[in-house]
Amino acid sequence: MNSKRKAIRITAIIHRDLTDLVVSALKRNKIHYFSMEQGRYPVLAKRGWLLFDFYQNHSIIDTPVTIFEVSCEPIAENFLLTLFRDAAELNVPGHGSVYSETIDLHSPVPTDYIFTTEEKNKAIGFSGLTGIFCILPRGSAESIARLILQNGVAVPTISYGTGTGLRDKLGLLRITIPKEKEILKIVVHSSDAEHAMDFIIEVGRLDLPGRGFIFEFPMGRGLLNTKVSLEGPKQAASMDQIISALDQLYGNMDWRKKSNQFRQSTRQRNYFEGVNVVLNCKEESIESALVSLRKVGVSSSTISLNKLMHSQSELNAFTPAREVANLLIPKKNLPEVISVLEGIGFFGEETEGIAYTMEIPRAFSYQSKQNRNK
Repeated sequence: MNSKRKAIRITAIIHRDLTDLVVSALKRNKIHYFSMEQGRYPVLAKRGWLLFDFYQNHSIIDTPVTIFEVSCEPIAENFLLTLFRDAAELNVPGHGSVYSETIDLHSPVPTDYIFTTEEKNKAIGFSGLTGIFCILPRGSAESIARLILQNGVAVPTISYGTGTGLRDKLGLLRITIPKEKEILKIVVHSSDAEHAMDFIIEVGRLDLPGRGFIFEFPMGRGLLNTKVSLEGPKQAASMDQIISALDQLYGNMDWRKKSNQFRQSTRQRNYFEGVNVVLNCKEESIESALVSLRKVGVSSSTISLNKLMHSQSELNAFTPAREVANLLIPKKNLPEVISVLEGIGFFGEETEGIAYTMEIPRAFSYQSKQNRNK
């Protein structure tokens, strides 16, 4: 029987060179379970300084990152945010970001999977943030990332996945739609979220078949990377350091609002609401679950790989090599999806499945027009 449980998911995107320091800090503080995934921060090789520099085709340099995820009780949120900040010195531009979000856990897990602590920590980071999650064909993320960086919207994170769904239904057209996907995430001020989504939809042509989908998700608190360029500072302080200092001075990111700087779209977007279902299971086990879910109308997903680590590897209740699937479904279909997963033994020892969800207030894809008419 499904027993839903509220938890906090902490996501930290850390420069690859700092990975060992963070892992050591997690183990030292008895954070028993944490996930690790490889990704990259794209940054501009050169920062534009004149208005017309926006039109220059600045090259992109990739900074390798490790993406950490830890689940915790709400009381431990500030403790973990502080731990990541201190371990990776996230006050330094280019070192990374950390943020929190609320999730609903739908699967049984070991008692030490959800971290908790009695230690009281002062709240850190900024509120009023919204995350944007976008699935794109492989090779499409760089052009979008360049424009995001040049406009100073955010510092994106890119990781990799494999898509299923629409591509499998398009007959001969499917050969033009690659299975390989890029997952692009950014964090913006909440007042800018719709404008940023519309910006990415237009640049990424997400209103065309097979171009991917995008959604926003609410966040708790976060500390964000401000490093947009590798160009060294010409003054005593770089622009990235100035931005970081202003964040600390004001105590929030309201001064960074860019709503009035985005070009307004003349198109009406058919946004829809939903639930993002995240399935995590041992490697080479996800496909059978997705086949069963297709029978109840879950037609598309994006699969990526990560590692589920334990601070004492011999006590890990899970196989470390994992597959992760993101499914965007209508909220009304969630009970049926969880029921199917329970029925096929997804949460059992053979698959070692974990499932959690986040409510999605606004999403868009080529299919959204069809979904609205149903």
